[in-house]
Amino acid sequence: MIADYTQAIRLDPNYADAYNLRGLVYEMSGNRQKAITDLEKAANLYQQQGDTAQAQKVLDLLKELQQ
Repeated sequence: MIADYTQAIRLDPNYADAYNLRGLVYEMSGNRQKAITDLEKAANLYQQQGDTAQAQKVLDLLKELQQ
């Protein structure tokens, strides 16, 4: 699954959903630092793309992970 999202990111480095989903998979597999890195990237991309609602959801999740 991670490989699929990584491939999607290679094809489109601005694919916020791929960063978001890969981050969630990293978190579920116990790799918190990689999860945080991907989720931060996803939040930034969502903001740049004007999807503030999704960006806020990701930022809320990041707050939980960083506690």
